Amino acid sequence: MKLRPPARGVVLCGFMATGKSAVARALARRLGLQAVETDALIEQRAGKTIAEIFQQDGEQAFRDLESAAVAQVATQSGVVVSTGGGALLRPENVALLRQMGPLVCIQASAETIYQRARRNSRRPLLHGDDPQAAIARLLKEREPVYTQADFAVTSTEQGSPAGVAEEIVALLSGDSRTAGLTGQPLLVPVEVPGAAYPIHVGFGLLGRLGELVPPPRAGARAALISSVTLGGSYGEAARAGLWAAGWEPTLHLVPDGEQAKQMAVAERLCGELVEAGHDRGSWVFAVGGGVIGDLSGFVAALYMRGVSFVTVPTTLLAQVDASVGGKVAVNLPQGKNLVGAFHQPRAVVMDLETLATLPARQWAEGWAEIIKHAALADAEMFAYLEEHLAEIDLTQHAALQYVVGRNCQIKAEVVAQDPEERGWRAVLNFGHTVGHALERAATEWSLGHGEAVGLGMVAETRWAEAHGHTPAGTADRLAALLEKAGLPAAPTGLDLAAARPALKTDKKLLAGRLALPVLSGIGSVRLLPDVGLAEMEEALQWTAKR
Repeated sequence: MKLRPPARGVVLCGFMATGKSAVARALARRLGLQAVETDALIEQRAGKTIAEIFQQDGEQAFRDLESAAVAQVATQSGVVVSTGGGALLRPENVALLRQMGPLVCIQASAETIYQRARRNSRRPLLHGDDPQAAIARLLKEREPVYTQADFAVTSTEQGSPAGVAEEIVALLSGDSRTAGLTGQPLLVPVEVPGAAYPIHVGFGLLGRLGELVPPPRAGARAALISSVTLGGSYGEAARAGLWAAGWEPTLHLVPDGEQAKQMAVAERLCGELVEAGHDRGSWVFAVGGGVIGDLSGFVAALYMRGVSFVTVPTTLLAQVDASVGGKVAVNLPQGKNLVGAFHQPRAVVMDLETLATLPARQWAEGWAEIIKHAALADAEMFAYLEEHLAEIDLTQHAALQYVVGRNCQIKAEVVAQDPEERGWRAVLNFGHTVGHALERAATEWSLGHGEAVGLGMVAETRWAEAHGHTPAGTADRLAALLEKAGLPAAPTGLDLAAARPALKTDKKLLAGRLALPVLSGIGSVRLLPDVGLAEMEEALQWTAKR
């Protein structure tokens, strides 16, 4: 199921006297949110009670005030909203409340409602000759309205408001929109031919590593690979999390940076695993950025002809790119990633708290991939980023979980269709043909990979617009969002003459031709099957144009 933008609150609906207000207060306390009642807002705005509004002004005036109260709460965040019994009668109210988050209907029998309502003379429905019959009739009439709710729970007939609140929390745990409200990690399932594994996205997950990836048997061994810099912090935290769940982990440290992605380091690690007594039943856990993930996965693919592998990426770029897809490799003096394999992980655990020490430029590198995936496959996510990207940081738990989780879901869906990169997976190379050429040619400018891909996306899209493959204005939206993320959209100082020869060494070329991803619009992509170097040289020229 597609991950949706995070909820800003939870909405309780249902007939009068079902206990919505009491449950809302209990649920708000449970989740650390604020309880808001639309009826209270109506009385505050009108300066009179609900009963007085009905008596003096009529139901239509009350419904107008109710719509105004719904519009008011719909702008709020971090709230549990208790609505009036007829709030869902107007479709515009339903639409506004759905934008906030899931709707939970509190249900009760007509008899229970009558017994509760009769104790309150302010209830407008009790003023008729047969209030119990009126309640039963309205319940029947409004049944289709209340079935619009996402969830339903029984009222407090047999339990306390706190007990009903716990039932709601349990229901919300299965709704990805409320992960940020309930404090639960997002779970993104990945299914590729021959492999299925979960991606966990949340906060404070290093200490829960063994809980999220439990040992397959008592005394299971784990080889935890990390860098020298991260080993004393994240590596040790991950090891403690494994110990707590019954794993028997050993910690193995490698140099920082690309110097670790060497055959000699992989060979040394394999030797360390032998000396530590690891066998074919051992698992390899990678804690670090993309380099650690590539190296550790490569070791896992080779050791004992292949052992289980779990990656715990600690940079945004590794979380949204390298951690999904199963590509593992080391470098040779002649080039990057020239020796590798496809080795799918058994699980991916993303603790977003590890991003706290990430420099701003590395944050931007990760945003480039997130923007790329949204542009390829999710117009809703792209629009969400246009509105919210500038405010998303580590304090915005729900927003960060959503964009990282949805990003991984998009990439996983592409990988599932083409796990060994033989066709459709080429869409993930959007921006990479021009971007790689710029990256290889910009040694003095030190252009980062994400920066280069961002430039490549804009240039290739401007070329596609010029040739009628992409709607006009698409590149401008891309450029504006990249700039909002702190990435260059049209920098100066690039040596395009130096970048042009690099196009000829693009590994995607076959007999001088390639399949080029182009946007059919924001959120939709297709492959142009037969694009040559001349077209790519033309696209490269768009790098310097706005």
